Amino acid sequence: MVVMVHGSGALDFDETVFKNKPFRDIAEGLSGFGVSTLRYHKRNFVYPEPLHYMEDETILDALSAIKLAHRYSNNVYLLGHSLGAMLAPIIAHTITKQNHSTDSLQIKGIIMMAAPARDLEEVVREQMDYLLPSGASDSFKQQQIDNIRQRSPHYFQSYHQVEVAKDVSLPILILQGERDYQVSMSDFNLWKKALENHQNASFHSYPSLNHLFMTGNGKSNPLEYQIEGRVSDETIKDIADFIIRNK
Repeated sequence: MVVMVHGSGALDFDETVFKNKPFRDIAEGLSGFGVSTLRYHKRNFVYPEPLHYMEDETILDALSAIKLAHRYSNNVYLLGHSLGAMLAPIIAHTITKQNHSTDSLQIKGIIMMAAPARDLEEVVREQMDYLLPSGASDSFKQQQIDNIRQRSPHYFQSYHQVEVAKDVSLPILILQGERDYQVSMSDFNLWKKALENHQNASFHSYPSLNHLFMTGNGKSNPLEYQIEGRVSDETIKDIADFIIRNK
């Protein structure tokens, strides 16, 4: 069973973006390989107010979902997309620490789709530069950073996902769309370099895919997300192969 952890924003259990539903596509695709999934609404989707911190809405809720998944399967995997992928190493690390005192919670591997390797401030600034080639004002860029910092006061500066991932002994699969402007190939290459000696790490990138792992042409932009698509079959097969190989 795969527990699926969303990216940033108030997202439902399909991780719906306009007409696109990447988590639904992955769940349906994996079912054809005999792999079940556990999906859930983010708490800020169900309860828009008050402000929820990333630690609560992503890390703690993912741990609760993994605990629930163990009621149905002894072979549980964690799949994170974007922010969920960035936080996957700390979720896995937290489970490892908990298992020093209890064997009730464990995962067999982590799948990281479009995972930022750099801190969020650098990633957001790169997004602003990409989307606003004429140059967004420094005050506008800083407002976007402040919005993230407000929702993640503890992890914004102190969390170093690459270093945490180095200490994760579980099998790791890192996937990246080469047309992704939200999390770029710079991040993917940093992961590859950092984990090149990790015995159980594997990597796949896809030339035609965007941040949602859907096919497109030319330079990716936000309008592309309004075009209905589906997560590529190749991506789903690579996820399924990873799970079957490490079960």
